[in-house]
Amino acid sequence: MIEAKLPLNEARRLRILEEYQILDTEQENDYDDITQLASEICDTPISLISLVDNSRQWFKSAHGLSVRETPRTMSFCAHAIHNDAIFVVEDARIDERFHDSPLVTSDPNIVFYAGIPLIDKQGYALGTLCVIDNKTKRLNLFQEKALKILAHQVLNLIEFKKANYKLIVKNNLLKESYHELESFANIVSYDLKSPLNNILGLADLLKGEQCQIKNREAKLYVNLITESSEKLKDYIDATLRIYKSGTLISDEKEFFHLNTVLKRCNQLLNPQNEYEINLPNNIEIFNYKGIFDQIFLNLLSNAIKYNDKPKVVIDMTVLTEDNYYTILVKDNGIGIEEDQLENIFGMFVILDKLDRFNNKGTGIGLSTVKSLIERADGKITVESKVGHGTAFILRFKA
Repeated sequence: MIEAKLPLNEARRLRILEEYQILDTEQENDYDDITQLASEICDTPISLISLVDNSRQWFKSAHGLSVRETPRTMSFCAHAIHNDAIFVVEDARIDERFHDSPLVTSDPNIVFYAGIPLIDKQGYALGTLCVIDNKTKRLNLFQEKALKILAHQVLNLIEFKKANYKLIVKNNLLKESYHELESFANIVSYDLKSPLNNILGLADLLKGEQCQIKNREAKLYVNLITESSEKLKDYIDATLRIYKSGTLISDEKEFFHLNTVLKRCNQLLNPQNEYEINLPNNIEIFNYKGIFDQIFLNLLSNAIKYNDKPKVVIDMTVLTEDNYYTILVKDNGIGIEEDQLENIFGMFVILDKLDRFNNKGTGIGLSTVKSLIERADGKITVESKVGHGTAFILRFKA
């Protein structure tokens, strides 16, 4: 037989099909009722809701057929998804595309096939609603119209199930984020902020004119108390912002171009073009765009801040292989000691170094980056050499 060509949008089509979370799910009466009705209306022994996957056609519902899938190489439906309208084979035994197919020459002995492509709202053909007979026939106008209406109902069901699945996932994520934030906020509010505000208030009193502290060393100590307390307050506020922002990130995956995110980060961090930030070859990504914004704002900001060279240089590259892409963010900065590399992603882990603006970090940024990357189903590792720079390696499923 002649195997169907791959659609031009095959990569996206498969991604969209996967997103519906329908493959390999259990049989459902809602779908089985449609295939039974299709068979009765079209007077055929077999009717299928067939989804065309990478290497197979899988049947969400199979009326009159005992198997749940067959290879894509012998699929009639793989041909049908190239069409916008009904795809009909009146006699497969004399059709050069199918005459020697095992599905024709042996069980289920297909002779007649008619399939309506299941095209979603974005224009991607997921599979078909099809009817099959072991003798030649033609559908009349009523039967064709009924089959189209039933195919539309299949799509409505698929869309409804997808929306319901997303709501469940979103609800679980919101519950998890809310409980984390609530627990942390309680600790911060009652165990940290209250005594901290008291310390700041007392320090202000000591610096006031009524205390008349004239000893220079005592004044220094009071100023250190104030400075340390303010720094601790910054840690707390920064941590709260991280937890709150985590609850606001959209859990809707989308297609976007990586360099759209990176150019925006460059504009925010490098408005005067004083740093050399070399962008990678552009790729299209299917993931959480909001998460990628936060990841690269943090990584590029660190690459700029922890750099002692006259010219800050950041090189970014992308490698794609084995259904994964790897993003490298490499700088020419101060580097990280080898014994510190495994600790830098810990919350509140602070390296004893000042950045190029004579500030110390909060020890929150890289912990947040790691958390965000894992939320996007990715991994991050780091390589570094003191005095030569640091490279962060991010790996995601393509």
